[in-house]
Amino acid sequence: MIRILQITASLRIGGAEKVAKDIGLYGRVTGLSVDYLVFGDAVCGYEPELIQHGCKVIHFPSPSVNYVQYYKSLKKLIHDNNYSVVHAHTMFNAGWAMLVARQEGVPIRIAHAHSALNDGHDFMKQAYEHVMRRLILRNATDLVACGDTAGIRLFGKSAYEKRGKCILNGIDVNQFAYSQKDRIRIRANLHIQDDFVIGHVGHLAAVKNQAFLIRMMPQILERKPNAKLLMLGDGEDRSMLQKIVRDRGLTDRVIMTGNVSNVSDYLSAMDVFAFPSLYEGMPLSIIEVQANGLPCILSTGVPKDVYLTDLIMPLPLERPEQWVEEICKADRREPGKYASEIRRQGLDTNTVMRQYMELYERTERY
Repeated sequence: MIRILQITASLRIGGAEKVAKDIGLYGRVTGLSVDYLVFGDAVCGYEPELIQHGCKVIHFPSPSVNYVQYYKSLKKLIHDNNYSVVHAHTMFNAGWAMLVARQEGVPIRIAHAHSALNDGHDFMKQAYEHVMRRLILRNATDLVACGDTAGIRLFGKSAYEKRGKCILNGIDVNQFAYSQKDRIRIRANLHIQDDFVIGHVGHLAAVKNQAFLIRMMPQILERKPNAKLLMLGDGEDRSMLQKIVRDRGLTDRVIMTGNVSNVSDYLSAMDVFAFPSLYEGMPLSIIEVQANGLPCILSTGVPKDVYLTDLIMPLPLERPEQWVEEICKADRREPGKYASEIRRQGLDTNTVMRQYMELYERTERY
């Protein structure tokens, strides 16, 4: 049996974490043994589901707590479990995993880039990233990225162009296809039957820039008095965003659901999707939105890898008046036709997962 260790910062609900989760579930069905290493003690998001399906989840302190101890603990974990594959989803911290995996003779060592975020780091952080990139390039057998922008960010342009492999994030296309039945049910549950619903899905964090949407709502309401903002997700910015809603008198116009397990149902209830992220790697939510046939207004900070259909409208964050204009005139048209378009482009989960299995199964040649 091929034994795989996936290293993720956490298993909270999010794009990179969902990719890691899907690999585990698909791998178990195909007879692979899949363990997860996460940082911190919190049990959240996808962890219970993975354990239920026979995956093992190991918790370590974050590497930044004590890098030497992390190195030693990781070396012992890999040595004791005889992994065939180490697949790290932790951006620059993947350098430690690639080094230790090579030292322990692991044949397949995958560093996976999921983000293009570069927030003007100080000198020490830049130095750390430089060292980690060198460890990745020297010790990884495979450089994988969810999109070209993320790959260049982690591996550098030259190395990514020579050695990188782009595997776009996949979704369960059937699950995210538009459903009129779900639209009626969710709208009834939220008491928004006749409203114009602006949707958003994402971790509530600064990089996702949800405050931008809330601050635009007064201008949108001038044009669309029946508009409501429906935000799915949770995170560290929740209290701050709730305060902005209260301060602007929008408590009856902004709905914050927290994390939900049936995102696809909520997408069908929306009329337009707004995504003002400062940076992204390759956001799964934008693929899901297009499969659902939702017009999507997104920031130019989102990579062009997700420009898959004619539903996409990229706009600069410096022009909020353009956002108001495009959001207010958005209109769903033939939403049912887009799921087949996403499937045709090879972004169904099963198609994407087979690409990872091909990487893993190379262990049989070692």
